[in-house]
Amino acid sequence: METKNSLFISALKSGLIIGVVSIVVFLISYVADIKPVGILMPILYGISAFAILVIILVFLFKNYRTQIGGYISFRNAFLYCFIAFATGSILSSLFSALFIQFIEPEYYKNIMEAQKVYMENYLSGKMSDEQISEQLDKLDAQAASMGSFSGMLKSLAGSIIFGGIVALIVGAIMKKKPDMFDTTDGGAI
Repeated sequence: METKNSLFISALKSGLIIGVVSIVVFLISYVADIKPVGILMPILYGISAFAILVIILVFLFKNYRTQIGGYISFRNAFLYCFIAFATGSILSSLFSALFIQFIEPEYYKNIMEAQKVYMENYLSGKMSDEQISEQLDKLDAQAASMGSFSGMLKSLAGSIIFGGIVALIVGAIMKKKPDMFDTTDGGAI
């Protein structure tokens, strides 16, 4: 039988694992110099990282559900997934803040410079120099907000909201009620 305390503690542990995996994925891409630059690369990078985290969440959630007897309500399934994603997002955001502050302060600037080079090459011949200049100015404005504290808070809020949506979906899929005519508890006829 599950308790609120065991659900919270197990979800926190899962969130810590998700956060650590998220950090490891980031560090691997950083060390391998894989930059999410261009049109398709950021999408592929995001989908890949997201898929890894969801697979880990589902695996950890299934283990938890098995530990508590195999059944869980939608509400508790959602809470478990939401707490896990929120914890992972907070841990990942804290790491990002420390990484940008102390290890690689120029990280976002380097990403945006690579993006600007890509955009110049991609847009040359397709747009006028004035339009290209406008697009590059937008990238500069975006780069200025990326490393800021408010930018990181917005990113964290977006991650938690997105995690809530994912938690609703995973919770709805993974919930499991006992069968109506289940006689394994001895009380039903």
